[in-house]
Amino acid sequence: MPSEKSTSSSPSDEEALPERGTTEELRRDFSLWSLGSLCLCLMGTWEALTSVVAAALTNGGAPCLFYNYIITFLGTIAIACSLAEIASIWPTAGGQYHWVHVLAPKSHKLLASWFTGWISIGGQTVLTASAAFAAGLQFQALITLNNPDSYVPARWQGMLFYWLVLVYSAAVNIWGSRVLPHTNLASGVIHVVGFVAIMVVMGVMAPKHGARFVFVEFSNTSGWASDGTSWLVGLLSTIYPFLGYDAACHLAEEMPLPSRTVPLAMVGSVLVNGVMGLGFAIMLLFSLGDLNDLLTSPTGFPFMQLFLNITSNKAGATVLILIVSLVAVAANAAGCTSTSRTFWAFARDSAAPYSRLFADVDPKLHVPVPAIIAVTVFQMLLGLLYLGNSTAFNAILSMAILGMYASYILPIIYMALYGRKKLDREQFGPFSMGTLLGPVVNMVALGWLIVAMTFSTFPSVQPVTPQNMNYAVVVMGGWLAIGTVYFFALGRKTYVGPIL
Repeated sequence: MPSEKSTSSSPSDEEALPERGTTEELRRDFSLWSLGSLCLCLMGTWEALTSVVAAALTNGGAPCLFYNYIITFLGTIAIACSLAEIASIWPTAGGQYHWVHVLAPKSHKLLASWFTGWISIGGQTVLTASAAFAAGLQFQALITLNNPDSYVPARWQGMLFYWLVLVYSAAVNIWGSRVLPHTNLASGVIHVVGFVAIMVVMGVMAPKHGARFVFVEFSNTSGWASDGTSWLVGLLSTIYPFLGYDAACHLAEEMPLPSRTVPLAMVGSVLVNGVMGLGFAIMLLFSLGDLNDLLTSPTGFPFMQLFLNITSNKAGATVLILIVSLVAVAANAAGCTSTSRTFWAFARDSAAPYSRLFADVDPKLHVPVPAIIAVTVFQMLLGLLYLGNSTAFNAILSMAILGMYASYILPIIYMALYGRKKLDREQFGPFSMGTLLGPVVNMVALGWLIVAMTFSTFPSVQPVTPQNMNYAVVVMGGWLAIGTVYFFALGRKTYVGPIL
């Protein structure tokens, strides 16, 4: 039986840190509301839908987006509940790799937990980068929208916009750390108010399709010979908008009562974003207009062309687009916060290269500055992919899904196989699914994770060329290869497991 007890049994979570051997180095500035707002904006489900809708429309048309969204919503609830139950027992910044370490058998817990942490850091880094990619390319596309005859977009310019977003996020995480909870709360308000504004504009001004177009008329223009395969490849458009809810657990050491707050923020953000996203998806599909016109838009983003078509006014369309783009910037800043905390925890546990450097917390700013800089530099290097690949944005999305889902699946597997057998009822935290519902939810989550991970590796269109190939497996394989070399050469000599 694991010796680690539920943190809910401790007098307070602040007192529990020293009991685990951990010194409290980060300020507890986040409340449930600010943490929930961070998760809402990092997920940005309805905003993310606008950026990635092209995949579903190409692979199956409007019905592909609608039905895949519902399936993904249900699968994500199962994942979030499974992870939230574990987070309620062990609320630490390391998250997934901490959980695997306490749940896995002693014979391979070091190996399993280290690779879970390595995968989690890679997945979070790419997910955070994807928000900056979306924002940067949308800023560039706004120039195209407003200057269609005089501006010729270049990839290097898009990369510079991407880098600009990353630099902003790093700066606000380092020097604006005290106001981060408040900026996240403000971004949450924009997330909701912007949703209402855009829904009203589309509802009032856009010509509407009939119900048959939205729910029945399948359209496969992807080049895939199999309509079923094409449909499943279109899952990219609905899986990606639901990523990021695990950010709450990586900030567990910066809030009071994390064993209660973290699960509420995780599951609550999925439910709120899921309902908002479903309403937005339905309104969007009824308001699409000419599908071919959107898919061939010079901006590269169908939603931008849609907003221009609806308003017939560049200024009005620009305002609506900026709502989406600014939330993407906020998502990148929130993701930088979450990812840097995971990397910092990994280094604190002597699991990362140059652990002493990256485990450092600035004594005045109370933030892990080296970890923030490292995450930002890695994300900037990912931007180089865009210079050589016209579909690099889709590849980044696929890598985010593959990396994040791989880090989700391992703790759920170990919880289902070992945790439920070994943990006593009193060791569970405030968020518990019980002995009957828990295993069922875990199995649903695992089934969905396997399907989603499989089809996130497929190329979005056929025929496949070096320019439109899905490089997610290549990049993930490279990340794992680097990790394998490091772990067996150096990491296993210093890593003895996380401090719990």
